[in-house]
Amino acid sequence: MLSRLAKFVSGSSGPSPATDLYRHRLAVYERELDEPERTFTDGAERRIDIHAFGRDFVPECREGSDEGYVLLTNGMSEQRMSGLHGDAKPRAELMWYVREPTEEICANLRWVANLPFIDTTWFGFGHRVALPRPPVAETDFQTFLFLTPIIGPDKRIAEALEIAGDPVEILTVNLISHQELALIKSEGLDSFLDLLDENDYPPIFDPARKSYV
Repeated sequence: MLSRLAKFVSGSSGPSPATDLYRHRLAVYERELDEPERTFTDGAERRIDIHAFGRDFVPECREGSDEGYVLLTNGMSEQRMSGLHGDAKPRAELMWYVREPTEEICANLRWVANLPFIDTTWFGFGHRVALPRPPVAETDFQTFLFLTPIIGPDKRIAEALEIAGDPVEILTVNLISHQELALIKSEGLDSFLDLLDENDYPPIFDPARKSYV
């Protein structure tokens, strides 16, 4: 792992604090998910890399295979979010379950991860980001909904990750329809989560998914 990260270290005075935190997050990720198959690096000043971890999403107790990727940002939690309410966690990283880590999907994930610092806001469980158009090809859905992981290794990452004494929220990225957004606004998030259970909502993002409302 250290050799893979060496290119990010500059100068002769040793790793910077940002590099140490980057390594710390990646070590926590790798403890649960093994090494990423690919890393999409970010050249921006606020660096948010995206790691792609291969996964078979079929539970071990079942036959078959449903292969995809866990995309996980590394760098969003470098900065605290603003305007938090209640017991919200001040830092977050985003996770998206996808079939393939395309450039389009990674660009959207990085854009969303930067949004709290552009708009001076914060993301937590149940928050939404409505867009003027679908962000991904082959889907009509244009609202991002953030939930928290329910798969064991991903939950353990959320429990273990801490930056500068702050707990870090791991938020899963989901795309929902206009009708599903309206249901959440009118009846609350729990009603929509019940609907996901009733329809056996797939963990891997499916752009062809039909609205459940």
